[in-house]
Amino acid sequence: MDLVGLKTFCRAVEEGNLTVAAKMLHITKSVASRRIQALEDELKTRLLLRSTRGVTPTDAGTMLYERAVDILADVEDTVQSVTCAASDLVGTLRLTAPRSFTDLDLKKPLTNFMTAHPNLMLELNLTDERMDINGGGYDMGLRITDNLEDSSLIAKRLAAVRTHVVASPAYLKKHGEPKTPEDLKDHPCVFYANLDAAKQWNFMGARSAKSVRVHGPLSSNSGTMQLAAVEAGLGVASLPRFFLHSALASGKVVEILGDFPRPTRYLYALYPERRLLPLKVRKLIDFLDAYYTDPKNSDCL
Repeated sequence: MDLVGLKTFCRAVEEGNLTVAAKMLHITKSVASRRIQALEDELKTRLLLRSTRGVTPTDAGTMLYERAVDILADVEDTVQSVTCAASDLVGTLRLTAPRSFTDLDLKKPLTNFMTAHPNLMLELNLTDERMDINGGGYDMGLRITDNLEDSSLIAKRLAAVRTHVVASPAYLKKHGEPKTPEDLKDHPCVFYANLDAAKQWNFMGARSAKSVRVHGPLSSNSGTMQLAAVEAGLGVASLPRFFLHSALASGKVVEILGDFPRPTRYLYALYPERRLLPLKVRKLIDFLDAYYTDPKNSDCL
C-alpha cells in the first residue's frame, strides 16, 4: 500500500475538504485526488464521498482511517529512530493549543523547542475552543482545565494555572472593596462569553467552598478585553495569572479577595492513546515539563 496516498487520504478525512488537505500537504488538488483514487482502486472500494461541500469517509473509509493514523505514526517514528539522532527530530507535529495562553506565555518554550529541532515542522492551531484532538488528526493538544472529560486521551499534567480576582484602584475607591465572595453580588463583573458556568464563580474558603453567581456589563471570549474593561473601571474580573503580570506590576489593577482563592486549574498535554508514542510528541512533552518545572517559569502561571 502506498503510504503517501494513505497520508493524503487521512489528511482529507481530517480536513473534510480535498482542496484544504492538498494545500496543507503542499500539493495540488488534482495530485491529491489521484492519490486517493489510486488507493480506492487498490482496495477496490470507495473511501470518500465527494460533494460540493467537501468529503466525508464511507464506512470503509472510516475503518481505514482509524487504523491508518496509528500506522503512519508508527512508520514516522520508526524512520525517526533509524535515520536520525534522537535530538534531531524530523517530520510534522500537529499541535492545538489555547490562543491567549500561547500569545502570552507558551510562545517562548515553543520557539525554544523549534530552535532546538530545526528539521521539525510544527503545525500549530491556536484556538480557545476545545478541539477534537483525535478527530482533528492532532498529534497532541494543550489544554487548561480543572475537568478532563475526554477519557480516550492520555493526559500529562504540566503546570498549575492560578486565577485571581482583580479590580482597578479607581473602581475600588469609588465603589468599595468586596471583602467576601458574597459581596460580589453588589458589584458589576466581567466574565467569559458563551459559557453559563463562567457566571458562577467558585472560591475556596478557610472552612468550606463558596459559590457566587455574578452579573455585569460585559461578557467576552477575550481575556485581553476583560482586562481592559477592568482597567477602565467597569467592574471586577477573574482572570488567569498569565494575563495579569503587567497590569499588577504597574498598579493598573490590584488583587482582591486574596483570602478566598479561586480553584486551581492545570495545564495538560493531551495525546491519543497509541501503542507507540511518537518520539516528537514525547520530546515536546518532556521539554514543556522541564520548562514549567522551573519555578521562574511556573511562577508566571
